[in-house]
Amino acid sequence: MTRKLFRYRSFNTEIINVYSNVHQKLIGIEKWKFEAFEGIVYPSSPLYFNDPYDCDFCMQRDALEGILDRETLIQTLGKNFKLKKNEKNRILKTKNIENTIQKILQDHGASLNGSWMHVLQNGLNDCMSKIKNSVRVVCLSEVYDSILMWSHYAQNHTGFCIEYDFEENNMFYKRLHPVKYTKDRYAISKADMSNSNTHWIYKTICSKSDVWSYEKEWRIVTANFEEMGLKNLEGKYVFDLKTNIKAFYLGAKIAENFKKEIIEFGQKNNIHVYQMVLSPNTYDLEAEKII
Repeated sequence: MTRKLFRYRSFNTEIINVYSNVHQKLIGIEKWKFEAFEGIVYPSSPLYFNDPYDCDFCMQRDALEGILDRETLIQTLGKNFKLKKNEKNRILKTKNIENTIQKILQDHGASLNGSWMHVLQNGLNDCMSKIKNSVRVVCLSEVYDSILMWSHYAQNHTGFCIEYDFEENNMFYKRLHPVKYTKDRYAISKADMSNSNTHWIYKTICSKSDVWSYEKEWRIVTANFEEMGLKNLEGKYVFDLKTNIKAFYLGAKIAENFKKEIIEFGQKNNIHVYQMVLSPNTYDLEAEKII
């Protein structure tokens, strides 16, 4: 089986220094060429995605109550109150943790006021952020002709789109996950947390609000950089997708100099190039083959 997916890009002309096996020395190359011509992709940390809910962990109450150990609760409360030794011991030994916390807070002139879940959630924030930042994601789409995608991710149709083919025996194929679009957030349960596998992490990372469903997104998700990645000279992890590139699609408003460079590269490397054009009768984009 082959999975055909697309990645919308803008022309980032920032110069980066990389080692060239051909030239046997450091060479400066524009960042967009590093991705388009060399096939090197920088996976992203979910901490910097434009959707604030994207990859954000949502916990059911039983999961929140079960995941935090007593020491973590003490540390969380200790950020706001100076806990006495006997109060810490009460937290460690109590069978009714919520009632005990309520009484301790009252002794300090405070109360939960229905925000027990908020206390638990705050205790998890640092932990979840570390998990969130431990993974890396490459975002792809099933479609190359989305007007919104060209507008949002290809600099208002002045950029380009790369077509990748992922064969079933390719190392990235098994790490491809479709994004599931729903009205409700995926909430991690206590059963999820007690399970030895990490499917709940992938379910969170590949779940988004249905307002984004037009993106028809797939993601390469990994935390295993030793197996999948390599480091460039700046110490950042990158993926080599050069052999997966099958075609380029040029934005409807692409500049002539960028268009010429991609066409020349396509001709030399036997890669198809298409020009996106506006339909004369509808609001669709059409791909016209150049080579």
